[in-house]
Amino acid sequence: MNIPALDELRDFHRFVGEKVNNGGVALSPEEVLDEWRMLHPDPGAAEGEVAAIQEAIDDMENGDKGIPFEEFDRDFRASRNLAGWR
Repeated sequence: MNIPALDELRDFHRFVGEKVNNGGVALSPEEVLDEWRMLHPDPGAAEGEVAAIQEAIDDMENGDKGIPFEEFDRDFRASRNLAGWR
């Protein structure tokens, strides 16, 4: 394992310990991880997000109007067996 990853794991371990010691036991592991990620964003992730947004803007400028939300919503729910959710 490389040193930066090891350092990040140690920092995360310390962070989790502080949460538990400060009454954060009501948080789920996912909530603690979400908080960690919010406080320590991945710089590479922002680049990918900016590229995806720029690609969408380029598509719009070239006439691509996407799909109506209702169609997306219907297909999304069907693909995840969420038809009854609202």
